[in-house]
Amino acid sequence: MADLSLDELMQLALSAALAGGAELKTHFGAMSRDSVQRKALGDYASKADLAAEEAIAAVLARAGDRYGFVGEETGTRKPDARRRWVVDPLDGTSNFIWGIPYFAVSIALCDDDGEILGVVLDPLRDEMFTAVRGQGARMNGKELTRLEEKKPEESIISLSMPIHGQLKSMDRSSFFRALDAITNETAGIRRLGSAALDLAYVGAGRLNGYFEDGLSHYDYAAGKIIAQEAGALVTSLSGGVVKDGGSLLAGTSSIHQWLKSKFQQAETPS
Repeated sequence: MADLSLDELMQLALSAALAGGAELKTHFGAMSRDSVQRKALGDYASKADLAAEEAIAAVLARAGDRYGFVGEETGTRKPDARRRWVVDPLDGTSNFIWGIPYFAVSIALCDDDGEILGVVLDPLRDEMFTAVRGQGARMNGKELTRLEEKKPEESIISLSMPIHGQLKSMDRSSFFRALDAITNETAGIRRLGSAALDLAYVGAGRLNGYFEDGLSHYDYAAGKIIAQEAGALVTSLSGGVVKDGGSLLAGTSSIHQWLKSKFQQAETPS
C-alpha cells in the first residue's frame, strides 16, 4: 500500500477523532465511579478511555501497517516505524469521571523530526482543532488568526497543579514560588484539566499561556503542533526542547519569555 498524502492522513485522523469522541459522549455521565481504575495517585482509567482508543485505532489502521502506534491505554506497536500515531483517547480523564465537561480526544502523527499533524477534538462542544506542519492551524476548518501579543496583566494563564511525584524539572518550592509570582501579575490563573485542550486554547487565543511538568508525549503531541502553527512558542520550562515525561511551556512570544523568566528566578531566589 502506497503512503497516503498528508491530506488523506489528516482526513483519517479526523475520522478517528470523531469515532473516539462518539464513544466518549456515549459514556459521559453514564458511568459509575466504581468502574474506574486508579493507575496511580491522580491518574485514572475508565472503560471509556479503552473504548475510545480501540475505536480510534480501528480507523487509523486503514492507513496500513507501516505506521507505528503509541496509545495511552494500549501501549506501543511498531516503535521503529518511520511515522507513528500518538494517541490520548481521553485527555482529561479526571474531569470526565467527575462529570466536568472539559476533556478531549488527542491524535498526532509524528516522525523523528516531531509532530507532522495534530487533531484535538472537544466532543461536547463539537470543536475540532487541527494543524499540519508548516500549514497553520484551524478550528472546524477555519484558519486560526495569528496570536495577539498581550501584557501579563491582560493575560489568562493555565497550568496543571502538580500531584505528588509529578514534578520532574524542579522541586516543589521552586514551582510554587514561580506560580505565586505569576499569579500576582496576571489577569487570572486557570487549572482546567486537559493539556491537549489547553494547548489548543493557546492556539485559539483563548488562553495566553500554559505550563505543566511531567507530561507524556501523548498528552501534548497534538496540542503542541496546534499551538505552534498558530504562532505560539512551545518549549520546556527552561526554554529547551520538550521531551516525553518532561515540562512544557506555551504562549505568545512575550508571555512565553515572561513565564520562562519567572521559573528561572524561582530556581535562583534572592
